[in-house]
Amino acid sequence: MEIGRLLSALGITGILLALAGLIVPFFFPQLNWVTTVSEALALICFITLFVFHFQRIKHFSQQRSTRLGLNSVIAVILVGAIVVIMNFLAARHAPEWDFSETQHFTLSRQTYQVLRKLEQPVAIKVFSHERSPNYASFHDLLTTYAKETEKITVDFIDPERQPELAKKYAISQPDTAVVETPTRQISLNEASENEVTNALLRVTQSTRKGVVFLTGHGEKGLTDQQSSGLSRARDALTKQGYAVEAIPEMTEEHGKDTALIVLASPQSPLPETEVTHLQHYLETGGHLLLLIDPQGHDAVQTLSEHWGVTLGKGIVVDEEHRLGRGSPTALQIRTFTGHDITDEFTVPILLPVSRYIDFDMEKGKDWDFVSLAQTSNSSWAEMNLSNTTPEFNPEDDLKGPLTIAAALTNTTSQTADESAKIVIIGNSAFATNGYFTYPGNTDFFLKTVAWLANEGHLVSITPKEPAFRPFVPNPSQEQALLFFQVLFLPLFTLFLGFSVWKKRRQL
Repeated sequence: MEIGRLLSALGITGILLALAGLIVPFFFPQLNWVTTVSEALALICFITLFVFHFQRIKHFSQQRSTRLGLNSVIAVILVGAIVVIMNFLAARHAPEWDFSETQHFTLSRQTYQVLRKLEQPVAIKVFSHERSPNYASFHDLLTTYAKETEKITVDFIDPERQPELAKKYAISQPDTAVVETPTRQISLNEASENEVTNALLRVTQSTRKGVVFLTGHGEKGLTDQQSSGLSRARDALTKQGYAVEAIPEMTEEHGKDTALIVLASPQSPLPETEVTHLQHYLETGGHLLLLIDPQGHDAVQTLSEHWGVTLGKGIVVDEEHRLGRGSPTALQIRTFTGHDITDEFTVPILLPVSRYIDFDMEKGKDWDFVSLAQTSNSSWAEMNLSNTTPEFNPEDDLKGPLTIAAALTNTTSQTADESAKIVIIGNSAFATNGYFTYPGNTDFFLKTVAWLANEGHLVSITPKEPAFRPFVPNPSQEQALLFFQVLFLPLFTLFLGFSVWKKRRQL
């Protein structure tokens, strides 16, 4: 009799504990431990009740009055309650293991250090929807961040259902994440641990680094929204947290607190005073980005000679790295060297009409020269600019491989942060509005600016190789695939079918 009363009390207690575990989170969300303890005790009560009443349930189920299924209903309800509680506890507190091939769902040691040092709340808004191609990548990555610290909140917003909010954050393309604090915000278009962690570091900094574009020598316009302008590059830098400014001429004042100066294809020579200011800026540890087109004015040749750099004549031609079946001067570069800027590159860079860069080690003895992007062995520099169908002329043209993007670091400074840095790219069109949205171009430009602004060293996370490795064929491989898939396989299948038909007919 006493055991029966005890079991009845146990059942009532289990029901009350289960209800308490479901109700408490709605009124006291911070008391997660109360919910966990309540549901665990309720689960113990139900299991104990089920064990003690097992024979009674079995005997009760054999009676004629219960043959219509009442016993099954009771058993299903009891087992269902156990399963629901177990799933509830597993969803909230189940341990997680990463069995992926590349540990894709495990954050790096550097990221854990950054998350532990966060001192202010950070909100991450992802403008995407479940049908978007990058939705799952953002969800898996950012959910992992949010689980590690309470200072990060993640919200997924469908820009089609909330267009006002998308307009407020100037969202121009889907799958865009906005990382923001009350004072700063940065936009991301890639679900990369390196990008997200660096964004967290940038938005929690107290100051913004300045990027200055010189515009008084016929350079490309920073506010120009035409295909030849740089307005998209400006917007991308602003979303990355930089203070972007355009000035007509270089002065000593602008060189003091500027993280980076950009010269985008100047068309007229720089005055001697500006050359002097630029030289002084570099001597004091400044950073310079030069985008120099072929056929343009060699406005910075006097500057580059001090670094041992020669801006090559002609236009680079590469049959192997050309863009599909287009012009051999429109290059799709896939060959990169080991450098902080290009280490994580997995997609090619599109450089329409480029010039090459040469370096003299004797003249540039104070500079460390690193080639960032190179053409293939079959490339050359075409000196006959009027030739619409370039052909290699060994007497006039220069045989490849050729460097079309390079980084220089001054070796006379004692520390890396105080060293002058220069990046020279023999093409400026890749950063213009007409080509900037090409994935490789955007990454290359932003990573170059980050390295020059001394932000590339904030977090250096080795990228995880994806289990799926896409194959991007060059023109020769495209022709081989076309022949094999479109001609050889159909003809071979037709031949086999005809052979079988002929053999059966002879039977």
